[in-house]
Amino acid sequence: MIKSPLKNTAIPNKCLDIILQKIPQGSVVDSFVLFSGQLEISLAQYNRFVCAHTNKYAVYEFWYSLMMEPKRIYDVVTSDKFKFQPDMFEILQEKWVEYKDPIIRSALFFMLNQASDTGAISSGKLVHKPMNPLSLANLRAYEGMENLHFILDKDSEITDTINSKLLGQYVIVSCGNFSYNLFEESKNIGYDMTNINHKKLRDVMKSSDKNIMLIYNYDKRLHNFFKNNKVTYVDKYGKQTEKRDNAVEVIIANF
Repeated sequence: MIKSPLKNTAIPNKCLDIILQKIPQGSVVDSFVLFSGQLEISLAQYNRFVCAHTNKYAVYEFWYSLMMEPKRIYDVVTSDKFKFQPDMFEILQEKWVEYKDPIIRSALFFMLNQASDTGAISSGKLVHKPMNPLSLANLRAYEGMENLHFILDKDSEITDTINSKLLGQYVIVSCGNFSYNLFEESKNIGYDMTNINHKKLRDVMKSSDKNIMLIYNYDKRLHNFFKNNKVTYVDKYGKQTEKRDNAVEVIIANF
């Protein structure tokens, strides 16, 4: 089984079995807010054709580079000249995009992901063990899949990309944490982070002819905010639950 070498503590990852029940094998799926690739890789390995979208070039570049030259990225990450220096962590969070070689940038992307407590590249606090042997093994073993394609969207708002021109009938958006976006218009986000307007997503779900599924970390406000959509609560074991107190993730769908 191919596995993602990246970690992401901010995005839900328990609800795969429920998603597979809702989306038939052979379906074309447009997945948005690509980052760790865990969901996209899993869907592809369970016989779904996946178009993984991101509007962040840094994220697209990592996955494209990993698809084309995984061995070279692994060789750079594990070379003696590429040893992790804790005192350089915050500097690299700001400067890593300035390196000219895309393979070096991709290696730094991986290293900073491993060193960050959240998995974010341009933010997060330093962890004491930056290189996880299992992640290194997954990096070395990664292989591209014919039914998984990475797409760089030019639109700054993902809601502008979710339209009738998409190939798939199914759309998944990995939303992470919910907010009302009250103070986020001027918020500075990193090269690897996607800002999500949840109200616009709700409006798109209402008007779109696509089968749209939003995946959130549990938040009690979601029940009322999406009261006109189907809400599924997922517990820590990846099972559907009717008890909100047991929920760790939430799936919002218009189908």
